[in-house]
Amino acid sequence: MLGPSDRRLLLDALAPPDGYELDQAIGTTYTLDLLALLRVPLAATTLPWSEGDGEPVSNPFALLSALRRHADRISLFCHAGAIKVPPRQQPLFTFLEGCVNQVVPPRGGVFHPKLWLLRFIDRDGGPVAYRLLVLSRNLTFDRCWDIALVLDGELTGRSRAIAINHPLADLLAALPAMARSGGNPVTAPTAARVELLADEARRVRWANPEDFDLLAFHALGHDDRVHWPFPYLYKLLVVSPFVSQAALAMLGGWPYADASLVARFEELAKLPESALESFDEVFAFDDGQGLLDADNPDGDEALEELAGLHAKLFLGEVNRRARIWVGSANATQEALGTPEQPGGNVELLVELDAVRSHHGISPTRARLIDAGLLKKFVPGEPVEVDELGEALERDLERLATRLASGKLRAVVATEGPDRHRIELRCADGSLVVPHGIEVMVRPITLQQSRTAHLERDPVAVFPVIALANITPFFAFTITARREAREKQHDFVARLELEGAPEGRAEAVMADLLSDPQRLITFLLLLLAADGSDAETALDSLDRIAAGRPSNSGAGGSFGLPLLEPMLRALDRDPDRLDEIARVIADLRANEQTAALIPQELTDLWATVDAVRQQ
Repeated sequence: MLGPSDRRLLLDALAPPDGYELDQAIGTTYTLDLLALLRVPLAATTLPWSEGDGEPVSNPFALLSALRRHADRISLFCHAGAIKVPPRQQPLFTFLEGCVNQVVPPRGGVFHPKLWLLRFIDRDGGPVAYRLLVLSRNLTFDRCWDIALVLDGELTGRSRAIAINHPLADLLAALPAMARSGGNPVTAPTAARVELLADEARRVRWANPEDFDLLAFHALGHDDRVHWPFPYLYKLLVVSPFVSQAALAMLGGWPYADASLVARFEELAKLPESALESFDEVFAFDDGQGLLDADNPDGDEALEELAGLHAKLFLGEVNRRARIWVGSANATQEALGTPEQPGGNVELLVELDAVRSHHGISPTRARLIDAGLLKKFVPGEPVEVDELGEALERDLERLATRLASGKLRAVVATEGPDRHRIELRCADGSLVVPHGIEVMVRPITLQQSRTAHLERDPVAVFPVIALANITPFFAFTITARREAREKQHDFVARLELEGAPEGRAEAVMADLLSDPQRLITFLLLLLAADGSDAETALDSLDRIAAGRPSNSGAGGSFGLPLLEPMLRALDRDPDRLDEIARVIADLRANEQTAALIPQELTDLWATVDAVRQQ
């Protein structure tokens, strides 16, 4: 339904269907919050990932469990220079290093598609299932109003592709080339994942969403071809947070019987009145507090914080049917291009068809008005545009993209036991920072006090780094000063990491599992057969971390609480023991972490593993 009261959480949409498990996943986003990506693997587990307030759990043991199981199955592509700086240190980011890929569009715009393509397998041998999420939101914790399309499908046995899927698969297949052009070549596992999903996506038969028929995928900007998505329409409703005068002239220039526009007030206020003359009605988006109050009588903060428009929707009518386009593209020329020339951004739109009486312009617009989300836009005094400020912001964003696009590399040298040194160097031997711009940088695992200026090669040096703090993720602060004005831009870049010693992920895990009691309870979490078992293990880990008695039984005999779940897994789900084997092998890799394993666990595991091997 195109209705504001129909809401769904992203992690719900990422969860596997009943009887299936996540096999591979590819996601794309413009801006990325690493803390949000940290929680994506939770959706693929049986863990109770949602707190009582609807927020994902932040328990580090739950995150560690999910990351170890699923992080190596996920590849996320984002615009180079558009990763947010996390508000706090998070050692578990180590497990995301293989997931994050930075890309640069071929036509100089921004990498803007927001999608997830998920491959699910049935362990009983059923058909391969796929799910496609086409979103208007980035992978962040923003509280804007967004729109999402969820398509479920099944991989067919046919050898020839289904024609409708070619644009989607072509966009996926172009991802590695966009990463290479940005100086960030993908790893071999990521390349194999993209190749598999792009190939199979051509042969997936998608089920139509309720009330809608899937007509087409429109992938824009990943090549030099023109992909103008809109045919002639009789009526038009545009919902777009950002708009440009050139795009509105194209969209509103046809002789519509009815044309409406919804955008952010501040975007509309920037435009000359002449830019809006071709639209019969123009609305500024309201946060809909009346709707929230009605849905939220108890004052749920998660709903109260919803603010701002981020949804993108183009709704037209033709041949007595409603035609809907949803996805990432704003009503700007950079996003849409023109009927003769492609735009600079990489975008994805999905075209759907529906009954006009239920999903046409009039009923959709009425639902938005009744929900209190729209108010008539009345032009007032022209808004003064801060041209210098906007120019500085564009300069900083371009520099951020350059710095994140393979210009720098991090070289690690070992100076002693758990004592390392990181030097940032220029990949091509030179670094040119424009006049009037200052660049500061630090590994995201270090405090702000360890921030360094970028200078001559080596451009920055970070001595006395512990093994668990070695990271390819670096936080940058770039400041531009011009004509007594100052603008600042913060971002994270994933740099090429050279000379890093083995065992960094194991060191992070050992820091979390710092005593045998935590280790045993963590193993119980990995063996959890359902949400109830997982909740019990998580509660015990919370108690241990808080210095309270555990209710897991792990405080006394170490083997006893593990015996039953290990035997149950051996009988019903032996794959769960693979992760136990990995954890024990990782801890045994060095003397310090091997000391965490009690002898009773060693003896129990030797017996169970012998049967498992047989």
